[in-house]
Amino acid sequence: MDYQSLMAAKTHTLPRILVVDDESVNRLLLQRILRGIGQVIEAENGQQTLDLLARESFDLVLLDIMMPGITGLEVLKIIRKTPATVDLPVILISALSNNDDIVRGLKTEANDYIPKPIDVDVVIARVETQLKLKTMTDTYKQSITELEAAQQLKDRLFGIASHDLKSPLSTLLMGHSLLQEALKDRPETSRVMNIMLSTITKMNEIIEEFLDLAASQSGNIQISLAPVNLDQTILEVIAHYSITAMKKSIQLTAGEIAGVAHADQARLQQVLNNLVSNAIKFSPRESTITLWSEANGDKVRVYVADQGPGIPENEREKLFKEFSKLTPRPTAGESSTGLGLWIVKHMVMLQNGMVGVDCPPEGGSVFWVELPEATSIG
Repeated sequence: MDYQSLMAAKTHTLPRILVVDDESVNRLLLQRILRGIGQVIEAENGQQTLDLLARESFDLVLLDIMMPGITGLEVLKIIRKTPATVDLPVILISALSNNDDIVRGLKTEANDYIPKPIDVDVVIARVETQLKLKTMTDTYKQSITELEAAQQLKDRLFGIASHDLKSPLSTLLMGHSLLQEALKDRPETSRVMNIMLSTITKMNEIIEEFLDLAASQSGNIQISLAPVNLDQTILEVIAHYSITAMKKSIQLTAGEIAGVAHADQARLQQVLNNLVSNAIKFSPRESTITLWSEANGDKVRVYVADQGPGIPENEREKLFKEFSKLTPRPTAGESSTGLGLWIVKHMVMLQNGMVGVDCPPEGGSVFWVELPEATSIG
């Protein structure tokens, strides 16, 4: 598709071209050459050009270098310093003998130049090239703007929907507790009550993950780095998940804990919560999950080891990716959004750390989080 067809298809209007030259003969010549390519507006000096650019929008400027008063190069400098026109295509018009002016113009970010005496074919080719490039640039900018707007809308809807769901879920959880107390003498209801609690818990986990996703993508995560006692943190995580693990007859244990991490206490605990929750989901009944940490120079690593099926070698590169789901499935029908490990990686990176997994040949998985050691800070 040629340039005229492209423009007609896109806007059904001709682009606006500002022709600047102090010689009326040159302006008339360019007016005739560009007839049909664009709507030509004329200016005969630098000040008139700047006034027009301040009031109106243009798609291209053909700018004579040698003009009385404000020269073309001075106009170009102002164009490039003005936010509204910083990307406006400018083609300089210069006599062939003014090579130094052409070089200065190109260094001032002119897009191209047309030599005098003016050659019709050269003018048409260079004007059409710059107009086509501007159309492509404008389309790209519009696409970026639309994508950013869509992302912002998605983040707002994520937040609104998730927060609006959390309140009724809290009500349901409170209602479940009251019902469980009222019906404690009726064992025939225990199965239904357990299903209710499991469903509410699953929904709450999903909402928490989507809230974390929305916060991560919008950049609205506050990180406060300070020395973190890993002994206390690991034991709190084990205590938090002990009942969940007990339901699958899984034993949560702590190995040797060493080192003090330079991290965000809340976010580190969230990371370990996710890793332990994941380990419980994918571990068989009557297995063991072990947490421990090791200090190594200026780094400290926290490990979460399970006795699950491990990660197939051909699927390991999918780990820590958004919405990725692997062949191994939760062993008791637990839910999985595919977001947990992606959130873990993002949270660890925000704390200047790394996350990874080792897959021992005997089976199972050992997920690890590496963070700066607090004693090496400052």
